[in-house]
Amino acid sequence: MTASVETMLARAEALAGERGVALTPLRRQVYELVLKAHKPIGAYDLIDAMEPQRGARVPPTTVYRALDFLVENGFVHRIESKNAFVACCDAGKPHESQFLICDECGATLEIQGRELASSLSASPPAHGFEVRHQVVELSGLCSDCQKKHRAQHRGA
Repeated sequence: MTASVETMLARAEALAGERGVALTPLRRQVYELVLKAHKPIGAYDLIDAMEPQRGARVPPTTVYRALDFLVENGFVHRIESKNAFVACCDAGKPHESQFLICDECGATLEIQGRELASSLSASPPAHGFEVRHQVVELSGLCSDCQKKHRAQHRGA
């Protein structure tokens, strides 16, 4: 993600206003924490991060409701394999995404790919199947972790 946290928050505020929905202080705080994480973050990690700021533990249902709002409005994506959330790279613009997830450091890259999504959705109707939700997550090693592994193997 190249845009700053402040830019993304301002964009979310504007989009929420255009849509007539409220980016409440709690939703904004959750979104800001997801943005600052720079990798998938779980609801309980968000709760732990919020506690010092709020002076009390936020109930999980409250955080999950905020996350549901952020997912519904395209500000964050749920990473199914990690049961975690990551900021959308292009919030507010409809798109199909796939995710590259590093098994080692957790770095997650959202890549947009309408062609892949279309290709994956093309054959199920021929089998009488209606696709309602598509998630593509590829796991492996990011380039940084690959370099570390190569360096370790050379030094071993």
